[in-house]
Amino acid sequence: MFSLDAPLQPSIDGFVDPENGEAMHTTHLNNVIMQVHRKVPIEQVVQLLGVHLTHTQDKRRGRATLLLAEVLTRLPDLRLSADTARLLLTFFLERLKDGPSMAACLKALVALISLHPKLITPADAWTVAETLLALPTPIASLSQSMRKACFEVLRLVVRGGTLGDHEARLLMEGFLKAMHGEKDPRNLLLCLQFSAELLTTFGTQVDGDVAKAFFDTTSCYFPITFRPPPNDPYGITSEDLVAALRGVFVAHDGLAKHVLPMVLDKLQRTTVAEMTKDILETIAFCCTKYPLNRLLLHFQPVAAAVYHHVLHGENTGIITTALAALKTITRAVSPPSKLPGMQALAWTKCIVFLVHKALEDLSQNAPDSMISAGAGSVLVAIASVGATGFSFVLSTALELLLAQCTAAPGSPAEAATARLVQLLDCIDTEVDHSVPPLVPYVGAIQATLLASLAAASSSRQQTLCLQGLRCLVLRPPSPLVDDASLQTLLHVWTSAVLANPHADVRTEATSGLQAIALKSPALAQQVLTRCMPILLRVLEQPEASTVSNRSAEMMVQDVLAVLTQLSVEPSIFVALLLPLCQLSWTHTFAADVMAAAAQIVVVNKDKVSCMDYCVLGDGAEASVLSRLVTALVGHVHASGVDVAPFVAATATIAAMVMQYGSLDAQTALLSQTLGLFLSADVSPLRSKNTALLPLLVAVLYSAGAALPALDAAVLPQMLPLLLAIAADERVAKALGALFNVLPDDSPLLHTYMKWLTTPSAPPLEGFVSPAALLVDVAAPPAARLAALQTYVYVCKAMVLRGHATFAPAMLSFLCQQLATPTFDLRAAVAQSFATLVRDDADVLTPACHATISCVHRQRTFAHVFPLLFSPSADAEARVAIMLVVSHTPQAILIPSLADIAPLVVMALTESGLLGHSALATFKMCLEHDPTLVQGFFKDVFNGLLWQTQFGQSARDRMDALECIGALSSTKYELIHPYKELVIKRLLAPLDDRKRVVRQLAVKVRNTWAIL
Repeated sequence: MFSLDAPLQPSIDGFVDPENGEAMHTTHLNNVIMQVHRKVPIEQVVQLLGVHLTHTQDKRRGRATLLLAEVLTRLPDLRLSADTARLLLTFFLERLKDGPSMAACLKALVALISLHPKLITPADAWTVAETLLALPTPIASLSQSMRKACFEVLRLVVRGGTLGDHEARLLMEGFLKAMHGEKDPRNLLLCLQFSAELLTTFGTQVDGDVAKAFFDTTSCYFPITFRPPPNDPYGITSEDLVAALRGVFVAHDGLAKHVLPMVLDKLQRTTVAEMTKDILETIAFCCTKYPLNRLLLHFQPVAAAVYHHVLHGENTGIITTALAALKTITRAVSPPSKLPGMQALAWTKCIVFLVHKALEDLSQNAPDSMISAGAGSVLVAIASVGATGFSFVLSTALELLLAQCTAAPGSPAEAATARLVQLLDCIDTEVDHSVPPLVPYVGAIQATLLASLAAASSSRQQTLCLQGLRCLVLRPPSPLVDDASLQTLLHVWTSAVLANPHADVRTEATSGLQAIALKSPALAQQVLTRCMPILLRVLEQPEASTVSNRSAEMMVQDVLAVLTQLSVEPSIFVALLLPLCQLSWTHTFAADVMAAAAQIVVVNKDKVSCMDYCVLGDGAEASVLSRLVTALVGHVHASGVDVAPFVAATATIAAMVMQYGSLDAQTALLSQTLGLFLSADVSPLRSKNTALLPLLVAVLYSAGAALPALDAAVLPQMLPLLLAIAADERVAKALGALFNVLPDDSPLLHTYMKWLTTPSAPPLEGFVSPAALLVDVAAPPAARLAALQTYVYVCKAMVLRGHATFAPAMLSFLCQQLATPTFDLRAAVAQSFATLVRDDADVLTPACHATISCVHRQRTFAHVFPLLFSPSADAEARVAIMLVVSHTPQAILIPSLADIAPLVVMALTESGLLGHSALATFKMCLEHDPTLVQGFFKDVFNGLLWQTQFGQSARDRMDALECIGALSSTKYELIHPYKELVIKRLLAPLDDRKRVVRQLAVKVRNTWAIL
């Protein structure tokens, strides 16, 4: 511990003494730092160090100098006078001649110059640089840390901005000598960065000789091949060094005449893929930084080298890098430019040369050859950069590309079409040019693609033609295709959907129509007007297609899939939904059409306006759901049609509206549905006819948001009717959904919940309480199980909402039945915990507006586990515990894992829900603390091996195998007795019906075999 009042001299002596340990040195240093920070001037420290600075022992002199360096470094706000600063500077420069003190002197110079730059005069700054460059021991011969310190001092001198021209030239020459042969990556990174800084700062002093000297010193490092060691503490990467070296190359344009020939030479001679990519990237980087007049002599060799690697690159990585370099170079020579004349000349030497070279290769080689593919990639790369490149490629190469699309059928035409589509992908989608480059060529391109589509025999070429036509319509910001041509193209896409024999072509046509519909409202209207009637006609009059070899059923299914994709555009959704729902229910494929209508609503569930349309309509006529419900009621009355598919589809639509529609739409649908079913003769609430029950419960499942706006007299009237049919699980779910969202201050909630949770409660509305019925052994078993089902769903509703009164009471009642040995339905109660803890997809979810506490799982475990846990718990209690535990967050279970682990091990040999839950919990125990199960290894291995063979799902069998694999890392003496058993019993999973299980079994068995 250091003390603020400790005398200074003992602290100085203690730090300087080399016999003291590191801890004592740190304590004494802190004392000195604090004293100087408070009141002691540094001059006094120098005086007290006098005897040590002149000591005959090298270590003492070095540590004395180090103390001064530490004071200057650690006190950036230290007050120094100009005389003191100069005195210290002179001292440290002189002390550089003392080898043991050199490192400390360099550290002190860095601190002095960086923290007190205003106290360093120009003459002193140059003295520092001159001294370092003339050291008795050259910088290049010093240790790594001292070399780095020297370079840092020189950089600080340069950044001071006080050097004259002659001094700057001398410093650059001396620095290059000091840098020569540097290999340490820490120093090399600093040197390269400093080199670029020198070339930039003293650019006017860099003549041909200086530029050549910098090039000779730094070019030997190109290309960088540094690979940092694993866990490198300095964090230096190859990318850092590459960037620094490139920064040197472009720091002064005088290096261009040396750099580019060297880079091109190395590109020609290298055979290493990574080096090739680095060189190509360096070429592109230099072309963006050097002025055009420095590049004119090199553009053609550069272009030829890049072109060669596009066509003949050893792998796709090199080709991709070469294309990226080509795009960068094209961008560098494209207008606008500060030197228009130079730009035009550079364009000619580079881009014109490349395009003509590519055209020559395209015309002299087969369209489907690798050479033609590379040449086409060059054209596309140039065209993709900007409007200038795109216009030039169109004017020079389009005629040849179009001719090749129709010249020879088969593979050549396919390759040529692919090239044309790649070119069309270069159309700028963001900039709306006053005169788009493509305008003069739209007609020719469209005609060629349509002709190729008609003549093509392969599905790939047809797909490419459709892609090209889509580019013409979609990519330009402003339309390039007139209305007549657009009508023709829409007919082409529609015909492809209906008549093309290839599935991939039909998929592309469908995608094209969807993209066009989503492009703009005007195009959506065109699709709606031109395509929808044709597609709907197929549904109205389905026929088999001999051209596409599809039956009438397949045609209907495919058209419905197309309509589903097109419906994502809101106007098409509105225009499409009602005609689909109005299709005659006696139609052969009416059920399929209704299912598709429901799927269309599901696809558009995120669009509130679409959901509202289903209920509220457009104001001019009855809504879709209103028409559907009216038709359903009529058909149920007539009993002439199987309404089940139509009820299911209508229920799906209603559920989507209740979950994603606006509050007005939800309220309207809830009021209409309940009003109808409380009064209609065919209501499932008033008759034994349950055909319409799915529609009712679909609305009730998600009634949470709209319930407050419902007429107060509706729920008291409806709840008794629901209780009368609560034996149906769907109704039990609906009751749970309603009780979950009833307000806490609702008298209805308290009345019904007290009745539900009290076994001794008198009948309500003529119904016996589910709790009373459950414990009544004289009641029919079916009625008792139905009461249990209702009780569990209402309990789940209370648990999810975290009700402080009813949730604990209902959970305690279930646990009480499990703890009663004479209760005959204990197995059913234990299994009901699966319903209690699982997440349902259709009810009591956030999408259904359910009230869900974020800690309901934690509270369930905290309440249930103490009531059910016992070391001797029977099978029913273990089932309930495991079901609750498997759905409880791990952090809550950790304090109880020691109690849970034995139960888990006992349950491993069980099948069904218990075995599944036990596996999930066992994995958690194994990950948290493997020692928890080490006392039960015999039962553990028997249970896990049983699960690997008889687990109810592939996931369970894989979990068991993973656990066995994890146990192989246990101490060998503990698992050795079971090695032979594991290897033998794992033969069975090797024949598992699932491939992933077999693969994992092989891996785990091999692991155990080599233990």
